[in-house]
Amino acid sequence: MEFLWASLLGLCCSLAAADRHTVFWNSSNPKFWNEDYTIHVRLDDYLDIICPHYEDDSVADAAMEQYTLYLVEREQYQLCQPPSKDHVRWFCNNPKAKHGPEKLSEKFHRFTGFTLSKDFKEGHSYYYISKPMHHQEDRCLKLKVFIDGKITRSPQAHANAQEKRLPADDPEVQVLHSIGHSAAPRLFPLAWAVLLLPLLLLQIL
Repeated sequence: MEFLWASLLGLCCSLAAADRHTVFWNSSNPKFWNEDYTIHVRLDDYLDIICPHYEDDSVADAAMEQYTLYLVEREQYQLCQPPSKDHVRWFCNNPKAKHGPEKLSEKFHRFTGFTLSKDFKEGHSYYYISKPMHHQEDRCLKLKVFIDGKITRSPQAHANAQEKRLPADDPEVQVLHSIGHSAAPRLFPLAWAVLLLPLLLLQIL
């Protein structure tokens, strides 16, 4: 019984501690205009990619931004050239989705045990790039993610970094007219506790 309560408490604490880092993946995001767009995360944090989305017909289908995103090595990141289709991470290919903009998420696990998953390490950088699918503009959108160690970033420094984010990285701000809020639901620690409570009651009874 004590083990179940400890597991529930551990799950809630880990969910509460994890941060979500939102990036609007479109050419109007000014962060992509820099050559070294970097975000700092910690293990068990999430990266949420918000794909381009168009709610009306003001943009022709051929001009709607759609991307193939890749997780690559540093050399391919610098050249903005994926080596093969094996490095495809996601597709942003539904710009008129009825449910709203697609959200693609990466959790930075230390070890997953799954063949198709990526293992991430503290103190290392990871690189994402994209290639447009249909529209003519070939601007290279690329992102570097650095995984901080436990002592490489203080809570105050992290708070300051969150305050200084540009609106392009704020999920409450629309950067592009074609970008809206994600309709994907998110479970908070309290919700997890409510879902697991019946299991604990069964153990007691």
